[in-house]
Amino acid sequence: MNRPPLEVADIVRAQGNRFIENNRHWIHALHCKVLRAIAHCRTAALGGHRDQCPRCGHSAISYNSCRNRHCPKCQNGARDKWLAARQHELLAVPYVHVVFTLPHQLSQLILQNKSKRRMITILTTNSRVHLFRRWTRLGGSNKSLRRRRIGW
Repeated sequence: MNRPPLEVADIVRAQGNRFIENNRHWIHALHCKVLRAIAHCRTAALGGHRDQCPRCGHSAISYNSCRNRHCPKCQNGARDKWLAARQHELLAVPYVHVVFTLPHQLSQLILQNKSKRRMITILTTNSRVHLFRRWTRLGGSNKSLRRRRIGW
């Protein structure tokens, strides 16, 4: 497996300390721990072991991983397994991912009324989806939709 030319760990090793120093006002010890784990993942800092091929005798050093849940190297395999499992759950129909956002001014109101929020969100989202479907049937195109903003 070939290593990509630049990894997140390379960036963290090169600029991590400066990033931490420039953001001391909000960065916590847990953030620093994650950055340190990413920087040390699969390096000599975490130790390693020698792998040897039983057929040809070729040996190579494999460094230990950090196993941090935020590390892109460690979670790559788990992510691929998860995506493969979800792929089998998909129906054989075209999907469209639609994201609706609310104005910032409504944030506090929505946080205070979580039970009613779900019903309001479902009703307004449903009405917007129906409006969109009717609009596309009347000759609207996806290209012009990107240029227009459908607001709440």
